Amino acid sequence: MKKTLIIITAVIACIIVAIAGLILAYTRSSDYTADHLPQKTSINGIDCSNLTYDEAFSQLSDEWNKKTLTVVGSLNDKLAEFTHFDCTYDIAGQIRSIKEKHLLTAAMSHYLRTPFSVKIPMTVKTCGDSFKEQVMNSEFLNNPNAKASTDAYVDLSDPDFPIVPEKMGTAIDKDRFFQAMLEQIQSGNLQMIYDEKKYNDIPKVTSDDENLIKYQEFCKKYLGQKIDYELGEDSFTVSAEELSTMFDSSLSGKASTEGVKEYVKQLAEYVAQLAATHDTVNTEREFCTTSGRTVQVYSSVYGWKIDQEKEAEQLTKDLESHKDVKREPIYSKKGYGTYSRLLGNTYADVDFSRQEVRFYRDGVLKFSCSVVTGNQARGDATPTGTYFIMNKLRNVILKGDDYESPVSYWMGITPTGIGFHDASWRSSFGGSIWRTNGSHGCVNMPTGRIPEFYRQAEVGMPVVMHY
Repeated sequence: MKKTLIIITAVIACIIVAIAGLILAYTRSSDYTADHLPQKTSINGIDCSNLTYDEAFSQLSDEWNKKTLTVVGSLNDKLAEFTHFDCTYDIAGQIRSIKEKHLLTAAMSHYLRTPFSVKIPMTVKTCGDSFKEQVMNSEFLNNPNAKASTDAYVDLSDPDFPIVPEKMGTAIDKDRFFQAMLEQIQSGNLQMIYDEKKYNDIPKVTSDDENLIKYQEFCKKYLGQKIDYELGEDSFTVSAEELSTMFDSSLSGKASTEGVKEYVKQLAEYVAQLAATHDTVNTEREFCTTSGRTVQVYSSVYGWKIDQEKEAEQLTKDLESHKDVKREPIYSKKGYGTYSRLLGNTYADVDFSRQEVRFYRDGVLKFSCSVVTGNQARGDATPTGTYFIMNKLRNVILKGDDYESPVSYWMGITPTGIGFHDASWRSSFGGSIWRTNGSHGCVNMPTGRIPEFYRQAEVGMPVVMHY
């Protein structure tokens, strides 16, 4: 036994000495250089014989980028090809360690005159834009018939708020596929098998998602609330989708203390949309005159205007009550008629061309008389537009830069101080008096006629003034 052990030990020692001698002889041979790869060296099938490490790095990178990656189906059918990889590789360290790791193999190849072949992973460091664009813009990834997957969601248009299940699409997840391509290039296996389950677009939210189920419960509890706005002859109900944007993200059914500011802001924006749709202040509209002509009249003060701040406050209360609400918005200005018929059937028509005022109640002419409007020659022309009677006063004194006139009847029309009033100092009205001897802008009426008009006119009643 001892003799056998001695023999085996001796053989092993001889082998070790032989290997050491082989390596020593190789490293001292004229063909060996410390900074060059051995002759007949190939790395990943690319000839790198007698190249420096830097030369081998360039050679390997350049040649690898010229290769082609083929995408095949389950039946080995070719689906797509990609070439000119335009990548940089983190392989410098691997190339420099080849001699150290494979010195014996290199020595044997040297003396046996056989090829010295090594495989290393082509670790991708960076990828150029040109290659990524080639992949991303390829027909394979941009099939016009492919459909993206859809996430599961709560159907807010259905009063039962059901969960609509997710749908698996046929479109490819481009980023995931591209990353897999880089891994394939790195592995050295340039044939990539396409797997739909692996690379197709996957829904991010499924019907059994815990958060989605919680949201459904929230919808059933709070978004079934009905808030109906009455806008004159029209009305509309705030949709569940619109309601959902007004509740805080905690799904508590009310605004959080921290989120009140943002919550009210959202409400104000919603009310602003109402105002943009329905406000009639600062708009131009058509008006059919008593003479049968159609004229364009601008309104700077008369009409419907929502008070956004107060409406936001009230809407907040309505939402947090979780009760059905039916009301009109809170207005800062409110028209006399309706949205569909802004002026209604009761209004005053002041025609500058005819120098006449006509008053209609419920569509019936109740009063008319000649007037004198603002002095056009002096630059005191009465403003055109749609206004309303702002106030009614008795026995006031009208004051200006160069006048002070007591009047018995006053009906304010504009915020700038234009109104109806009696003019006891005038003996005649109508005609062309206004062109040269008109008022300071007010509508002058005969002393004997204005009491009747004053009695019938109402504060808030529209007044249309035009040529």
